[in-house]
Amino acid sequence: MKILYSGYHNPNFITITEYVERAISQLGYELETYDYRQHIIPYRISERMPFLYRWDMNKLNNGLIKCISRFKPDIFLVNWGGTFYPETIAEIKKRFNVITINWLIDFPGEPGVLETAIKVVPSYDYFFAQSTDALEVHEKHGNKGGVWLNAACDPETHKQLELTDEEKKKYGCDVCFVGSMYPERVELLETLTDFDLGIWGPGWKNSDINSPLKKHIRGGSVTPETWVKIYNASKIVINYMGHYGEDIDEDKVYQASPRVFETLACGSFQIVDAKKDVVTLFKSGEHLVCFKEIGEVKELVRYYLNHHQERNEIAQKGYNEALEKHTYVHRVKDLLIAIGKL
Repeated sequence: MKILYSGYHNPNFITITEYVERAISQLGYELETYDYRQHIIPYRISERMPFLYRWDMNKLNNGLIKCISRFKPDIFLVNWGGTFYPETIAEIKKRFNVITINWLIDFPGEPGVLETAIKVVPSYDYFFAQSTDALEVHEKHGNKGGVWLNAACDPETHKQLELTDEEKKKYGCDVCFVGSMYPERVELLETLTDFDLGIWGPGWKNSDINSPLKKHIRGGSVTPETWVKIYNASKIVINYMGHYGEDIDEDKVYQASPRVFETLACGSFQIVDAKKDVVTLFKSGEHLVCFKEIGEVKELVRYYLNHHQERNEIAQKGYNEALEKHTYVHRVKDLLIAIGKL
């Protein structure tokens, strides 16, 4: 079977695009890729000149049609693909014997993502969403028939490591957090300053000089290669997804973020907020530990730092669960089963 997969290849670090491509190849299918952001004109220029943007988008969409005409895939799988016109997908379905699928990876509350997704999804034969909240939103807008297909881990990237003494010293801490600075994350981490806390991620270095977190900030943005080392070197990983923006109700965010699966695949002990999709997929106290309120986290951290064996047993069970059920190979298989191709 031939699969044409379209995602975004970030030049700075590996992303879900490469994870899915690797899974498709590992399953033995013939793979071709087409990047939906391969602009000729840099966006910072074309956004100020509409005629240039249209020209660029037309070239990208025409290139997709030519790619399909040449490769002749059985399946065209898109990761969001917001730059593809609905008319382009309609033409592909009309001219070529190919199944079209859109797998929505991005969180539906991200500005511009939802609006674009609502428009493009009806053009495809099938659509999958990473979270059940995204399915609910699409259902309300008339996009029915979507299937939940969560993120996963890539065992070649997210894995247990034998660290050097230097790496243990550089990255090790009792409690770590890796992620962007959001107000609710600041609120949570400020409750943990009594512990050996390490923080990495965008925005934290701009914290107020008098912030109690200032002395715990160990670095800015890090690549997967680096944060995998941080997770392997730390006793507890805090994974707080929060509400993804001031205007979004946290109770309406169900998503199990990719980091949930990636942390488990590192064999790390994880404390994570109890999102609906997380507690559907995993058992708190068996695979990871969930919290509902920020005020719970400090006592959970204290308890599990003092119960080394219990912490390690949970981490091991979470690791086993991730590799047995939640890799991108599992996700691609699930997708193919859902459309009757496996």
